[in-house]
Amino acid sequence: MFTRSVPAAAAATAIAGFAAAGTIQQTVQFDYQPLAGTVFLDIQKFDTLGGTRKLENVNFTFRHNFRLDLYLESTGPTPVAFGDFGLNIFFLSVMQLGTLDENGEGSFPFFGPGGMNLTDLSASLGAFDGVAGNNGPDSATGTFTDVFTSSFTFLPDEQPVLDALTGPGSLTTVYGGFTELQFWWNNDPGWAPPLSGFPEYPTDPALWLEFRAFRHWGEIDVTYEFSQIPAPMSTLPLIGLAAIARRRRGA
Repeated sequence: MFTRSVPAAAAATAIAGFAAAGTIQQTVQFDYQPLAGTVFLDIQKFDTLGGTRKLENVNFTFRHNFRLDLYLESTGPTPVAFGDFGLNIFFLSVMQLGTLDENGEGSFPFFGPGGMNLTDLSASLGAFDGVAGNNGPDSATGTFTDVFTSSFTFLPDEQPVLDALTGPGSLTTVYGGFTELQFWWNNDPGWAPPLSGFPEYPTDPALWLEFRAFRHWGEIDVTYEFSQIPAPMSTLPLIGLAAIARRRRGA
């Protein structure tokens, strides 16, 4: 009876070693002006500790905060009513897991963590008062904010992401994005088109949009989930104990 129980116990121990797993989490702060460019964020990579553990998946959880201050002004000769025009503003943030080399080359995984979308904006604007940028009846201002959380988990079927985050030290990432504007007239005021084909401020009749402030800030939780890889020597006790059991059965 003793000879059967010893190998079974050793086998159970070996199986438990293969099943062992764990998680590592870090929090990265970010704060930048989207219209001013990108920001570089350092993320501590997942260290395999000499191949004794393997990254199984990584989760990014973003806690977003946005603030956008807008200034809209008309230099047209006639008033514009609310609803005569529409404006959409889309901002999509992008995180790139790596930086270009000194020659501006490199290919890295990237994804879009989320953004700020403003749709169907409009305002009532008086005829241009002849004074540019004076917050008169020909202008309107607005402050828009948004707060939300987004989460992304990358599994082994997206191995390039896991590879980019595996290794000693830290990984420098690039966080930024791009902005898209959409404008349309619902009731065209019929202002004379500029002679040059594109209006000049403030002499030509047009609507003008200024981003007076645009900020994106928050935190990123990066969570690594990993499994342990037993060293080859972990099988030796099982082999040795099995040999002892055979000798005892022979005796």
